[in-house]
Amino acid sequence: MRKILLVTLACVCSVAMFAAKGVKTIHVTPENAKIFINGQEVGNGTYDYKFDKNTDFVVLKFEAPGYITRKNIRLLKDNPKTVVAYTLYEDEALKQSVGSSEGVDIANKFMTITCKKGLKEDQVWRRIMGVATDNFENVEVRDKAAGWIKTAWKNTSFESGQTVRTRLEVRVIIGGEDDSELSYKIRVSSEIKDDPDCSGDECYEKYPRVLRKFYDVINDLQSSLGAN
Repeated sequence: MRKILLVTLACVCSVAMFAAKGVKTIHVTPENAKIFINGQEVGNGTYDYKFDKNTDFVVLKFEAPGYITRKNIRLLKDNPKTVVAYTLYEDEALKQSVGSSEGVDIANKFMTITCKKGLKEDQVWRRIMGVATDNFENVEVRDKAAGWIKTAWKNTSFESGQTVRTRLEVRVIIGGEDDSELSYKIRVSSEIKDDPDCSGDECYEKYPRVLRKFYDVINDLQSSLGAN
């Protein structure tokens, strides 16, 4: 009984000394998550950080393939916990979008579509408007004289807290090589925010991927316009 008591006291003292030295054990799920402290990568999954006497806090970042990166997390020296645990959420936007990793590189880039010879501007305009309104509720700009269409942003939110916003822009190309053919520049713009508590345009950043439900917009335009 005395031996058990001594061992227990030794463990308690050891933990107390460990905490007193300012050591924090950082644990992240999933286990393959990279741990960054003040911008420097220090390990994966679990890491013990020892505060020095002149440091009151550090800034943490965690990232893992297929998960949403967490950044700008302050770990305070006076945090009473000796073990601090963090969980990364699965990247739902990544799952439901396509990009260069799938051989698709159309996000935020203008592409050219040349209409089939013989199509009149009125016919082209109606077909473009049809595709735009089929995929987006609101059209912000519809300037027929200038040959310019731009939809409003359409937001798609996920349980992970992410929001991806998408819009379509179409502009006529003036002064093409062949006056008998109409050509247009088409762009699907895509932006994302990971913080559900942030509001406003400044919360979004360009997203190099397009949600799968908008991937066929370009194909629909090409098919509708009889493009090559």
